[in-house]
Amino acid sequence: MSEAGDPGPRISIVMATYNGATHIREQLDSLAAQTCLPAELIVTDDGSTDATLDIVADFARNAPFPVQVHRNATRLGYKGNFMHAVTLSTGDLISFCDQDDYWKPDNLARVREVFLNDPDVMMVYHNARLVDENRRSISTFYATPPMPPVARPLTLQPWSFSYGYMQTFRADLKPAGALWSRMRDHYNPGKEMGHDLFYFLVASGVGSIAYIDEELTEYRLHGGNTVGSGKRTQPTFLDRWRYRLEDRADTYRYLARMTVQDSNLFADLALTPSWPEALRTRARTAARAWGALESLYATRAEVCSASLPRRIAAFVRLVRAGGYSERSFWTFGPRAMQKDAVLGVLLAPLVRRFGHESSRTDRACHRGQACPAPGEAVAA
Repeated sequence: MSEAGDPGPRISIVMATYNGATHIREQLDSLAAQTCLPAELIVTDDGSTDATLDIVADFARNAPFPVQVHRNATRLGYKGNFMHAVTLSTGDLISFCDQDDYWKPDNLARVREVFLNDPDVMMVYHNARLVDENRRSISTFYATPPMPPVARPLTLQPWSFSYGYMQTFRADLKPAGALWSRMRDHYNPGKEMGHDLFYFLVASGVGSIAYIDEELTEYRLHGGNTVGSGKRTQPTFLDRWRYRLEDRADTYRYLARMTVQDSNLFADLALTPSWPEALRTRARTAARAWGALESLYATRAEVCSASLPRRIAAFVRLVRAGGYSERSFWTFGPRAMQKDAVLGVLLAPLVRRFGHESSRTDRACHRGQACPAPGEAVAA
C-alpha cells in the first residue's frame, strides 16, 4: 500500500461511466485492492439510467481513497467523457479506467515504478488479458511486444497508438487537452480523435513512451462494449497478401491530411505557456517532423492512382526525396519501394479496379535507422 507522506507521484484514476452496472462493482473492487493506491478516483457519468451511480456511491462510502462523482449535464460520448474526466483530475499521473474491466493488484505499482525510474517518460502502457464477461481467459492482447521497453520521442511508427485502458500519462500533458476538440481520428474519417490516441500522439512527440509486457488488466469482452477488440491472433499468410493488394491511394491522401492536422497540433503546443522550454522545443521538432510527412504521402498517393506518366514522375520524386531511404527521418522503407514500383507504377489501374478496400493506416512508415530528428545534429 502507498503510505501517507509518500513523496512519489500521486495517481488519479479517471473512469468514464455509462450504464455500467453489470460489471462496475468488480472493477471498483479491483481498484481498492491495488498495492499502490491512487490519490483519487474521478467518475464522470454520461447519463446512466441503470444502477451505475448507486453502485459507485455505495463503493465510495468505504473506499480507501477519495471518490468524486460528476454527472454530465449533457451527453458527451465516451471520448468526450474521458477528456472531461482528465480536466477534473489533480494527480501527477493519470490512468484511464474502463468501467467493465478488472485490474491486477500490482497494476498501479508497476506503472508508477517506470515513471519514478525515468523522468523523460510521458506515458506508460502495458499488456492485457482478453476475457469474456465471466472473466474466462480468451487470449493475450499483444502476442509479441508492440515496441521496445522505452521509445524516445518520435521514434515510434507515426500511426502507433494504444488503448486507453492500458494507459497512464503524466499530468504535464493535460494542457494539450484544450486542443482535442479540433482533432479528427487517424482511422475513422470525420470522427473525433479517440482520447487515448490523442494523448498517445502528444506523448510520443514530446517525451518517451514505455511499455510493460505484463498483463496488468483483464479487458472484458461482452455484448455491451462501446469499443471492443476480438480475440487477438497473428495475421495469416492470406491477411498479409490482402494487405499488400489493398487499393491504398485514398488512404495515403487521407493520411496526408492527418499529417497536416498533427503538425499544426504540435506547432500550437509549442506555444503552451505552462510548458517548460524543453517540452516546447520538442513540440516544435514534432511539428516539423509531421509536416514533412505530408508531401511524402501526397506523392505516394499519386504513385498509386495517377496516369502512367504522372505515376512514374511521382515515384521518381519520392525516391529523390528519400521516401524509401533508411537515411530519411520518416521512410516507407526499401520494401515499399519495390511494392510501389510494381503495384503502383506498373499495375495501379488493376489494383484500383480489383484491389480490396484499404484500412486507414500504414504499417510501412517508420523512422529511418539512426536518423536524428529534424533540426537535431548528427552525433559525431
